[in-house]
Amino acid sequence: MMNEATLVTSNIWSIKANLTSSYQQTISDQLRQPTRQATFIGAILAFVFIFFGLIGNIILITTILSVKKLRSYTINIFIVSLQFNDLLNIGFNQFFVGLSYVNRGWLGGPVVCKLVVYFSTICMGCLLWHHCLIAIHRLIVVVYPNLLRRMSIKTYIIVSLVITRILPILCCIPSFLTDSIAYSPKALRCSIRNKLQIYINITILILLPNVIIIFCFVGIFFQVFHATHTTGRMNANSISISHSLRREIRITKMFAVLFTLFFLGYHPYGFVRAFDKRGQLHPDIYVLLTLLYCISICASPLVYGIMNNQLRHECMRVLFNCWRCQKKNNNYEKCSHHRLKITETKSLTVTNGISGVHYNTESPLMVLSIQNRSTLISSKKKTPPTTVLDTADV
Repeated sequence: MMNEATLVTSNIWSIKANLTSSYQQTISDQLRQPTRQATFIGAILAFVFIFFGLIGNIILITTILSVKKLRSYTINIFIVSLQFNDLLNIGFNQFFVGLSYVNRGWLGGPVVCKLVVYFSTICMGCLLWHHCLIAIHRLIVVVYPNLLRRMSIKTYIIVSLVITRILPILCCIPSFLTDSIAYSPKALRCSIRNKLQIYINITILILLPNVIIIFCFVGIFFQVFHATHTTGRMNANSISISHSLRREIRITKMFAVLFTLFFLGYHPYGFVRAFDKRGQLHPDIYVLLTLLYCISICASPLVYGIMNNQLRHECMRVLFNCWRCQKKNNNYEKCSHHRLKITETKSLTVTNGISGVHYNTESPLMVLSIQNRSTLISSKKKTPPTTVLDTADV
């Protein structure tokens, strides 16, 4: 009896200990998660920017691919490649992040959570290396125009697009080989826990392209500063050169604004995720940093529309043409429907000289005979009398 009593009391104490430990675990999980107000505001803002980002990217890609003049420019090919990358990032990665804010927990399962981590890393590296190779192209166009005449633009575009896709995938090999991705309740998404992968991402996918981009923009700035002081002493022949230089400077400014927007949007999020290992920051800060990253990605079509007059006018023209085509199609459908009604009403009654005879009251053979008789009468009335010549005497 004593052994049974001690066994029962030990079981009761073990159950109580398990309950208290599970309760403490749930309390700690709730403390490590963002607040309900932060996730509610984050979900609304995330889906609003995701919607406008998808619409803007689709319009921009459709405009460049449909207008032959825009397709001929090298820089627009880079823009299309960038926007396809943003479509994948917005439509897949940021969409599941918005769903996690709605659910206050990850909704896609562990496989989708890992895929989001891989796609986020690949899209981030692809975006930065796109800006890096665009900055190199801008440096060659503005500072070294003689080198631009000797190099093959088509080869440069192909090599650039291949590098921007292959290099981020190769950098994710340590995560592919090891199971180093775990769920983070503070960010409501999965994160990389492999130190080697974090080091590769910081050095190759973040720091190296940033240094190259800043170096290229500094070189372009000094070239523009030197050109503005020398254009006052040039003759009228060099004024056209300064106009072309101004165009290239406007394009360079546009990509500088895009890079600055991405720099301010992604890098705080990336560095905080990389260095906050102990989890000392409040979870709502992760929601704010994720929203900044989402806004920086979704706002790129707005920057193109504001800073590139040609793209803005062509996008408006394509939208206006689509609206006119839709209006014409609606008018054509209305006219065809009206004509169909008229033919139906005409087919119900016969008006060629015979009144009061309806198709629904006569047999089909009688209707056909009436029609043939009416057509014969009308043809006899319309055909003029022909004189037959006697050709016997000719």
